[in-house]
Amino acid sequence: MIGRKHELARLQSDFYRDNYYKILRRIMISAVIIFLLILAIIYYVLFTVPPQYYGAATSGQIIPMMPLQR
Repeated sequence: MIGRKHELARLQSDFYRDNYYKILRRIMISAVIIFLLILAIIYYVLFTVPPQYYGAATSGQIIPMMPLQR
């Protein structure tokens, strides 16, 4: 009878240990993906070419304009 309880406790322990490592692995993969996305956003913000503004006269001539804020 006692051997059965020990076996059941060992099986529960193995189950929780295995699921802990599965979840830990998924969290680590998620952390790496989040880190890469943060790096991509920083790269996009720092190295994006600002938009060029222009206006057109009624004659069709394109007039370059400066943005209001830099």
